[in-house]
Formats: sequence, structure tokens, C-alpha cells
Amino acid sequence: MLSSSTLIWKIIKLSKSKPLTTHHRLVLGMSVGDVLFSLSYITFNAMTPRDMDYAVWNASGNQATCTLEGFLVIVGVASSLLYTCSLNIQSLAVVKYKKTDLYIRTKMERFLHGVPIAFALVFGFTLVGLNGYNPNEFGTCTTSVYAPPHCIGYEFGEVREG
Repeated sequence: MLSSSTLIWKIIKLSKSKPLTTHHRLVLGMSVGDVLFSLSYITFNAMTPRDMDYAVWNASGNQATCTLEGFLVIVGVASSLLYTCSLNIQSLAVVKYKKTDLYIRTKMERFLHGVPIAFALVFGFTLVGLNGYNPNEFGTCTTSVYAPPHCIGYEFGEVREG
């Protein structure tokens, strides 16, 4: 998170003195995705629902906070990964196909930003609509079926004490 925050700060500072290149804007997008992902883990499981407190340290959230954490994880990871692909495509266009920054900025850049942002948000909000964010056995709220450790075995008729 520190490296990505530093990159964001440096790119914003650079933009005040001269126009940014496509490469700078793509790195900025990738860094923002990385910060979103990192923010989801900075709470040390505080967003995990309280009913998991016997298995997860610091679990003091509810399903809404778990959904928020899962959304940040998915949007951050998906956008960072897809921005990495966009950077690779931009580099390929510059190095192999000798495309100018003007060509990339006018013909390609909207797709290089649009695909990562759109895919990450559509995927993230789809899982919100499907109630797809649940805590797993490690306390991380992500895309998992809600099966807390205290319910394991119920499908086979086991009854736990306590």
C-alpha cells in the first residue's frame, strides 16, 4: 500500500508540472486498485461478522461490513490485474508495433482504462446483488459460500455441543 500510495502521489505531483502520458495514467489506475485491495485488509478482520469471533480474532463487524470488504477485495484485485494487462498491451503497442503516444491516447486508451474499470465494477456489484461476499474460515470476507466453522457437519446430521 505504501508503494502504491507513493506512486499515486508522485503521478499527481507530476501532472501539475506537465501532461501525463498514457503509461502514467495506467500506472495510476493500477495503483488505485492496489490501494483499494490493501484497504480491505488494513482493518485486521474487524469487518468480519461478529458471529465469527470464536474463530477469528477481532471479528466485530456484520454482514454489511463483510460485503464492503469483499467488494474492495474483488474490485481492487480485478482492476489491478486488468490494469497490468493494459500496461502490457500498451507496451506491446509501443515497442513492437511502434505506435505513438498520440495514437495510443486517441485510439486505445479508452479501452485500456474502460475494460479494467468496467469489469471490476460489474463483477463487484454482481456479487453484491447475489449476496456473494461471506466470511471464510480465515476471517476474510470474499467470494465464498457462507459456511462458518460452527455449522460444519450439520448437513450430515451432526449436532455440536454448546
